[in-house]
Amino acid sequence: MSQARNISDVQRQKIEANRARVQERLRKKGNPGATADSTIVPNATPKDISASSTSSKRPFSQVLDQPSISLKSKFIEFEPDGSVKRNKTAEQIEKVEQNRLRAIEIQNRIRDQKEKGTQQQEQRNNNNNNNGGGGESTATAVDMDNIRLNKNKQDFIFDTAGKTNKYQPPPIKKKDYIEYDFATMQDSRGGFIHDEQRKLHDEETLQEWKEKQKELERIKNAPPPVDLETAPRCFECNSMDIDLNLYTNFRKVRACRACVRKMPEKYSLLVKTECKEDYLLTEPELQDISLLPRIEKPNPHGYSKMQLFLRFQVEEFAWKKWGSPEGLDLEWEKRESNKLKRKEKKYQDALREMRKKTRAEEYTRKLRDGKALDERHAHDWSAPLTIGKNLVKKRCIDCGVEVEEVII
Repeated sequence: MSQARNISDVQRQKIEANRARVQERLRKKGNPGATADSTIVPNATPKDISASSTSSKRPFSQVLDQPSISLKSKFIEFEPDGSVKRNKTAEQIEKVEQNRLRAIEIQNRIRDQKEKGTQQQEQRNNNNNNNGGGGESTATAVDMDNIRLNKNKQDFIFDTAGKTNKYQPPPIKKKDYIEYDFATMQDSRGGFIHDEQRKLHDEETLQEWKEKQKELERIKNAPPPVDLETAPRCFECNSMDIDLNLYTNFRKVRACRACVRKMPEKYSLLVKTECKEDYLLTEPELQDISLLPRIEKPNPHGYSKMQLFLRFQVEEFAWKKWGSPEGLDLEWEKRESNKLKRKEKKYQDALREMRKKTRAEEYTRKLRDGKALDERHAHDWSAPLTIGKNLVKKRCIDCGVEVEEVII
């Protein structure tokens, strides 16, 4: 171990100066008789000084006497034991009181809601018990539909008896699982204005459909007529074996099956496309059942239903619309000629546009070369290239035209 060294003169002078400075500070504060705690011990080592300084563990309030002058402030207040206490303004006190009253009100509201929910649950259970258990199963089924079961949690147990659970899962929301609910979607007609109150011809209720089916079944299973004189007969052969499909769906058209097979030019069925192309009818006219009755069958070429019209009814409406069969032929020829004119006009417009582009490129090339637009082009031939015994080939440097000359 190294021997401890004595305090030097310079260190002793510094200690004396610090001691005098502390005494002067204490004297200014009002304690003229106070002295420094640390005393200078001759020939004392630094280890002894540190031991003597750490041996006393008194608080600062005991080392120094309390000042005779008490400090006062608007926000700070000194306690007798030396601690500091902050004073609150009247505005702060009022705000704290408001917050306390608001918290009490929230707690009372939550307690009332819990008591009300408990009473409703008890009343529901009593009603289920009085109904003999039938209502309980219904309530349980409804709860099962509206509750999302969380099976991942170990501490969750779903009680089917309707009792209060420890953890109540949130209700099921359709948008969590279903992005497009077709049951609630409505046709907006692409944003165009339409009358919602107007009932479309395709719309029919389930009851109307059932009544229609009953009527068809009654017609199909109808007994033979008692009075043969008043029984419906075929227009062509006066037969009683009429086709029920034409009779029920096309305004009581009376035609037997044999006549339908013999005269397809009159009783055959037409699709909508044939009515548009051959008889020049429009979509609104074909959609109006009051003008042209129709039947619908599954389409073998797509998902939409196939609409079938009776040929002679379509022809009667077309003759009435265009005046006569000759008027229909004239309208068809007129439309075909207009179609050819539109096609020719489109071709001429494209050709004219191509010529404009070509002429513009020629003008641009001449202007770039510094030549006038009406100046005749003069070929600037390159050196002739011999490609045969008496045959040479030359090329224009400006336009790229190549010519071959025979040297005699």
